[in-house]
Amino acid sequence: MSVSRRFRLAWYAHHLLGELVLIYPVAAIMMGERGVEPFDLSLLFALWSLAVVAAEVPTGVLADRVSRRRLLIVSRLVKGCCFLTWFVLPGFWGYLAGFVCWGVASTLRSGTAESVLHDTLSAVGASEQFERIYGRAAAAGHLGLVASFLTGGLLAGRVGFGIPLALSVAGPWLAAVAIAAGVDDPPRGTTSRAHGETYLETLRAGLREARSSARLLHVIGITASIACIWEVFEEYLPVYLDEKGGFTLGAIGLTFACASAATILAAAAAHRVAFRSLRAIALAFGVAGALLLASTAASGVLAAGLLVASAGVNGGAGVLLAGQLQRAIRGHARATVTSVAGMGQELVGILLYMAVGARAGMTDWHGGVGLLGVLALVLCIGFLAARNLPETG
Repeated sequence: MSVSRRFRLAWYAHHLLGELVLIYPVAAIMMGERGVEPFDLSLLFALWSLAVVAAEVPTGVLADRVSRRRLLIVSRLVKGCCFLTWFVLPGFWGYLAGFVCWGVASTLRSGTAESVLHDTLSAVGASEQFERIYGRAAAAGHLGLVASFLTGGLLAGRVGFGIPLALSVAGPWLAAVAIAAGVDDPPRGTTSRAHGETYLETLRAGLREARSSARLLHVIGITASIACIWEVFEEYLPVYLDEKGGFTLGAIGLTFACASAATILAAAAAHRVAFRSLRAIALAFGVAGALLLASTAASGVLAAGLLVASAGVNGGAGVLLAGQLQRAIRGHARATVTSVAGMGQELVGILLYMAVGARAGMTDWHGGVGLLGVLALVLCIGFLAARNLPETG
């Protein structure tokens, strides 16, 4: 069996429209041209992650207690408010307020979306389709990114940042409409105990499960460390390519688009990969880090090609890791456990943002990106050397 065509169309449309944000490829450059210094830019990214950390687990627990469908709708509406704030209040504090909105929006989706998909599939006896539909939804999201990168970079190069920024509000709000029109709340996993629990009881249930399973702890460890390196780097890609020289705003957008296209292909095909052990996934993230590191010594098309390849490898590994995480969760507090992994990822992200900002302040953006590549390789070696890392899931 499988889920309805109505659900699949709404699910894929939600992911595509939610990432149709034209300001994406030039946001960091826009902030830099409006007076935000390199360290202040990293500080904004770190505070963005801090907002996610503060809200991650509470919203995950909330998703185990209230309508997850409504949380997805609210998430997209709040994300649109981020870009509206940037448009109305340009400058450090306006950007910070927008990032807080974006951070809260991310936490409302983190764990919630995966739980909705997992429980919707489980309700019709099709849980084995998780990677396939999750991967295709991720591909749809990156298709929205491709459109944003191609259009946003070219548009900003011709008319400035104002119009792409204003248009960025529409995509997430249309994504909310897609969820409202085509997604229903699924049954809650294997038990309904959460309906009789207090908030703290649901939180304790999720944390207890996260601690009690060695396999789950390993998946959370990979999620919260090596898996977040590309996500951190992605925020610096515009200023990184701008520093290399020879990249116009349109070319930066094109590079972003190609990276997303590679991610689309990898995410859509990830469910066909036969080797899904945690060691294989960690190795894939390490390869992505090596490609990222190699890009610091390259220029022009070669550098862009290395970044595109890194994005593709990372995207495929991310889909497989998400599947491992959902299969490792056995209890009813599914969104809470997923949010614990997300919170760990954001905490590490804060440290990485500050490290990259400090390194770039002392040297340049190439030095900061090189730091991320080296760290990815070190973590990869560490996970591969771990004697008790589960081989299969």
